[in-house]
Amino acid sequence: MCDELCGRDLELLKLPKGWTEDVRHAVLNVIGIVRIAMLTGREFLIREGDVPSARIHRLETEVAMLREELRINGARMKRIDPHRRPQYLPTERMAILELRAMRG
Repeated sequence: MCDELCGRDLELLKLPKGWTEDVRHAVLNVIGIVRIAMLTGREFLIREGDVPSARIHRLETEVAMLREELRINGARMKRIDPHRRPQYLPTERMAILELRAMRG
């Protein structure tokens, strides 16, 4: 089961064609407000002495953002012809293989 939305669900979600730039800015502003609310909640946990919960919340947020970055990067790489993809140094290729092995 997916934590939020599955990758395949995200690919099906398209922005409406009629969205104006104002709507896009509004969405980004709402996301900014949500971020401020999350930081405020984390600050509250710290003030109440629940530092471990605040740290867990911060780490879970970071993991979610990293997953989204990987999803975006992976989707872009799928659209690029394999012969035009970035070339990696041998040490970088080894690091990629190590990460793949760790992920199973």
